[in-house]
Amino acid sequence: MIAIVSTFKESYKDVREHLPQWIKVAFAPFVVWLIGFAFMGLGFYFSGDFNFTVSQEGVLQNEPEGSLLGDFFTVIHYVLETLAALVLYVNGFRYAALGEGGDKWWTFSLNKRLWKMFLYYLLVIVLYLACGAVAVGITMGSYLLIENIFLTVFLGILSAGGLIYLMARITLTFLYVAVDQKEPLRTSWHLMKGNVLRVLGLVFLILLVILGITIVGSAIIGLGGWLLSFINMWLGAIIFALFLPFGLFVWLVSTALMIKAIALINKQLTEKK
Repeated sequence: MIAIVSTFKESYKDVREHLPQWIKVAFAPFVVWLIGFAFMGLGFYFSGDFNFTVSQEGVLQNEPEGSLLGDFFTVIHYVLETLAALVLYVNGFRYAALGEGGDKWWTFSLNKRLWKMFLYYLLVIVLYLACGAVAVGITMGSYLLIENIFLTVFLGILSAGGLIYLMARITLTFLYVAVDQKEPLRTSWHLMKGNVLRVLGLVFLILLVILGITIVGSAIIGLGGWLLSFINMWLGAIIFALFLPFGLFVWLVSTALMIKAIALINKQLTEKK
């Protein structure tokens, strides 16, 4: 069984004590994401999404124009964003489980492991979409046939619960792909049997802490910027600019906590096997 509190404490301790290593692990994916973000801006620009005009009534209007170049840059953006996520999965899980890659700033390999991660990434998306489509079909079909709103709501809640259950049972899949475990989806499904509520409780605890950090940090930055704006408007604006690095910090901490927690879950379940 998964020890919720101790797993969270150990995950938090690891991220706090090894934050520089986690920054190195996430650096290459972040650079790829940043390049993708730049391509998104180019896509908007060449598609005319920044073309604003003022109508005769004085209303600001946007007049986008179709552009093959803009569409091409947008596609490149989505490819790079997906690539960044895949590299982060590989780097993060290998560091969390094997201690690999925390000593290098650049870890980026277009190898077989990355392609396998991409295939399982697509498989999980298709699995969710298929189950979601079946759930929506059953829910809407029951309403059209019986026209009972209470039954429809009940089936909707039941379907949502089923999708969450599916998500919990395959939690370890990407970890297993990253560490070259055979049959990652089937192995995750087998090991997570009887641990769904515990893993959901752990995820809830992590999200609760991240929410607390976000609220406290945002309040401090917002209050500091507001107070300094009375002294100098530009000084206050500079403080407000801290929201960007703070957002990146929250993203890094939340991602590292989740990845480390999943690695610890696997460690607990395999040791007791």
